[in-house]
This record gives sequence, C-alpha cells and structure tokens, in this order.
Amino acid sequence: MYVLGIDGGGTKTTGVVADENGKVYMESHTGPSNPNNLGQSEFEEVLKGLVEDLEKQDPVIFSELAVCFAGMSGAGDSSLRDAEFEKLLKKFLPDQAVIIVKNDAYNVLYSETLGKPGIVQIAGTGSISFGINSENETARSGGWGYLFDEAGSAYHLGNEALRAVFRNYDGRGPETVLTKEIIKHFNVNDVKNLVDKVHGPSHPRSVIAPLASLIITAAESGDRVAIEIIRQACAEIMGCIEACHNKLFTADHQTLVVLSGGVFANSLQLLACLRKLSKKKLPNIVWRQAQAAPVSGAVVGGLMAMGFKGIDIKITERINRQLQKK
Repeated sequence: MYVLGIDGGGTKTTGVVADENGKVYMESHTGPSNPNNLGQSEFEEVLKGLVEDLEKQDPVIFSELAVCFAGMSGAGDSSLRDAEFEKLLKKFLPDQAVIIVKNDAYNVLYSETLGKPGIVQIAGTGSISFGINSENETARSGGWGYLFDEAGSAYHLGNEALRAVFRNYDGRGPETVLTKEIIKHFNVNDVKNLVDKVHGPSHPRSVIAPLASLIITAAESGDRVAIEIIRQACAEIMGCIEACHNKLFTADHQTLVVLSGGVFANSLQLLACLRKLSKKKLPNIVWRQAQAAPVSGAVVGGLMAMGFKGIDIKITERINRQLQKK
C-alpha cells in the first residue's frame, strides 16, 4: 500500500510517498502552504508543484497511491475550506486515492503517539493545541490565525517584541535590550523606520515571526521585558493545553503532551516555565519534545484511515532515518 503524506505549514510544505513498512519512495519540499497567508492561486500552485514533483520521481508508484493524508496548517477551521482542499488535491492525484485533509497538528501528534491518546502543543510560525483521547474524541484550543489567537507562536512573540519597543520609544514602557537588537536586525537607525520594514513587500507575518529568537535570547540574558513576554506566552499556552485536557481527560489522567515547533526547540526558559505551571494545574502531564518529522505522522494518519493494524514505532523510525540521510 502506498501512502502520500503531506505536512503543510506556515514555513514550508513537505510530501513523501511511503509504504506500510515505512519505506520512502519519493520526497519533495516546497514553500509555505497556509491559506491564511496565501492567495487561492498561490496556494494551488504550491500543492500542484509538490504533487507534480513527487509524480515525476516515480510515475508508476504514484499511479498506485491508495491514500493521501494531508495535515495542513489552516485546515480544520472550516468544513467548507477542508472540502476545497480535498477538491484541489483530487485534481492532481490518481482517481482511486482516498483523500483526507486534517489540521497539521494531527501530523505531529501521530508522529509521536502513533494514534494513541495525547495532546500536541505546536509553537512555530503559528501555534495550536490539539488532543485525542482513547474514544477518538478530539479537542483543539487556539490556532485561530495570527490576527486572532496564536498565543506563544513565533509571530505572537515577535509582535510582542515590537510592541515593547514602540512603547518604550513613546515613553509608555520600560527600557529593553530588544530596541537595540530589533534595530540591528532590520538594519535601521531609528525605531520610526521599523514601520516601513514591517509593512514592506513581504507578508508581515513572515517578517515578524523571526523576531521570536531575539526575545528568547534577551530573556535568557535577563532582560525583564523579554522575560515577562515569555512568562505571559507560557500562561497562554498552558491555558490552551488545559482547555484541551479538560475536554478529553480526567484531571488525574497521565497525559502525554508533545511540544513541537521552533519556539520550543530554541527556548529552555520557556520549557522550564511550562513545567512549573503544569505542576500547579496538571501535575500528571508527561512532557515530550517532538523528535520525529511531522510528515511521518501524515503517513501514519493515512495508514490508520485505511484500517492498517500493523502500525508501530519502526514505521516512523524508518521514515525519519531515510529523510535524515537525504
């Protein structure tokens, strides 16, 4: 059985074709595919380019695809949008292929739990909390788009950094090393010139999200403004995790919480803050930093959708070994 797994996010999109043993036959990477940040034609071109590249690598195996599991950032917010995703993919895939579109949080969770109960907290360009229990009930919290609610995401942290810099410039907020670092980052001479940099030709989200690393560095060096931004972000993230947990598990349930995304990968302080908060609210949480490539979870999702019963850790391990070699 051949499975096409797609992991579409705000930074990049990855697709692999693998079998039920985790052997990878084709792999392709392209740009971001979050429809919240792209026009319809741009979004379609990203998916079209990804699928066509995979097909070129092995047309015979591609023609035998049984299922496509696409975990896409921005999916799951609207049933109408998900139907549009499916319709679009159907244009590029063999007629017999079953198409499943889910939020990209499924990919991360499945890559670590292989479909077993747990919660994933993603904090990359965007953020979302998502969980599944033993009754296959699901719950999500946050992740409603950068304009509304993506607490703890790189964009959220970067935006808070800019707010702190402008507030300090106006005399409404305390001094912070972030002013110096952000001016240096954008290569400008004055805070006033930051506005043009943010509202330039690129999408503001892609301009602001990279500033998260400056906040993390500033917090770890002791900057009080940055530390407070990190603390508030942790409280928001913990609130999202708690909301998912309350809907899916009993208070004393020993729940695996998988942390994924560049924000978690780069901030020991943020991780320590979350662990401290969880001891008060959800002391039985078991924290795990995500290790597997999310696209391996998309392959697991495809196998689950087809009723495959032999899913074990060897499948994702094999996929990840092959991806690392390439």
